[in-house]
Amino acid sequence: MKTLDYTHSKAGADHGKRFVLTRMDAFSADKWARHILQAAIRGGARIGADLAEAGVAGLAGLGIEIFGFMEETELDRALDRLMQCVALRPDPAHPDTTRAVIATDFEEPDTLGLVRAEAFRLHVGFLLAAAHQLFPVVAALLGEVAQETPSPSAA
Repeated sequence: MKTLDYTHSKAGADHGKRFVLTRMDAFSADKWARHILQAAIRGGARIGADLAEAGVAGLAGLGIEIFGFMEETELDRALDRLMQCVALRPDPAHPDTTRAVIATDFEEPDTLGLVRAEAFRLHVGFLLAAAHQLFPVVAALLGEVAQETPSPSAA
């Protein structure tokens, strides 16, 4: 599994805290990504081929579109699942020792956001892959429906 070490470098109470982020296995990450996209679409997000074509760099601009339209419970579930990928290295003297993060590990609001952003970056590829899987299927289905529906001029 791909891992990333993140040390919080901003001044404040969380300065120097060290986190280990581990990417989900492929099946879990794919499921997570598909659920996020489906929840965003159910919430009214207008994402589709744009996301599939955006690439990793373009995905950042669509982040509000993805998460901003999700119902609160689905958003909380998606972020909670993402945070399951985060561990804390609590003791610099024992760098191999990690534990799951808990709420009190974050004293500064920015720290939580930055750690979530890093965990999200580990999984961006799965969102893009889910978009590539979902939207061609949807487009094909819509194309079939359009072909079956007579046009007004055909009447």
